[in-house]
Amino acid sequence: MKKFRFIRLSLVVAVLFSTNVIAQQNPKEVIYIKSARFATPLIEKWASEYQKANPQIEVKFAGGQSSEGDIDLSFISSDNEGRTENGNQVVSYTGRYALLPVTNANNPLLNELDRKRLNGKMLEDLFFNNDILDENPEPSNKQKHDITIYSGTNITSFAGVFASHFGYSTADIRGRKISGDDIFLMNAIQKDHTGITFNNLSYIFDIETRGLKNGLALIPLDIKKEQREILQQADIDKAITLLEKERISLIPVENIGFVYQENNIPAKRFLKWILSEGQKYNQEYGFLKAEETILSAQLKEIEDLLLTASF
Repeated sequence: MKKFRFIRLSLVVAVLFSTNVIAQQNPKEVIYIKSARFATPLIEKWASEYQKANPQIEVKFAGGQSSEGDIDLSFISSDNEGRTENGNQVVSYTGRYALLPVTNANNPLLNELDRKRLNGKMLEDLFFNNDILDENPEPSNKQKHDITIYSGTNITSFAGVFASHFGYSTADIRGRKISGDDIFLMNAIQKDHTGITFNNLSYIFDIETRGLKNGLALIPLDIKKEQREILQQADIDKAITLLEKERISLIPVENIGFVYQENNIPAKRFLKWILSEGQKYNQEYGFLKAEETILSAQLKEIEDLLLTASF
């Protein structure tokens, strides 16, 4: 009986040992991603769901010291970032984000801003030129209104996209500059009743409650009545649904995606999953889906690349 137990124990140890050896011989395939802070929660969701469906794959975020050669997917937050002279690199757009102007909920000018409902010219004057609410701009007189414009200076700031949408450069944005991630713009105007800025939906809205973050209010825009009424509800899901269906000239909408090497098979498989299965998570994290025409074209391109690589 003791001999039988010893043999059985030996078999168990042998199985565990061989399993461990096999695991070491077949480590998980790792995909390294370089991301931006504002998109990280969405990318983490994509990664976790992809890993559930593909347990042999591990998706990791590349550290600051990682070399370009170690990165499989480099995140981009504008079309300009996607342009490359490297013929072996490919760009894939996996979603979009929208920028809205926002202010402190206790801003004493909100009633007047609501009455004026800013059109394109007024928005440009507000962020790039003179104070549109100052009816007597002569320097000898005290301004009628106090307004403090805040914008970001970080390389991943939305300032460039916002300025470019209205035909300006980042340097043309007036007011105070905040270094670091654009999430700090929200902190600035929550503390400053005169503060006005612009930001993406995932920073303006609370992803858990789906409403505006505490102390914030959207600046009313001069758009169609039905569009304005939807935005006035301050519901992120309704805002995303609207912006996915309609183009509104006063609201910049920009692509997000990744740059990758054409011969990187694991990266292409992950992107194919994002484009086909992962789009359903975009809205949950404050992003729009990729445009349908772009989505279809990219899926076909990746499938063709994967098919070519299999031969």
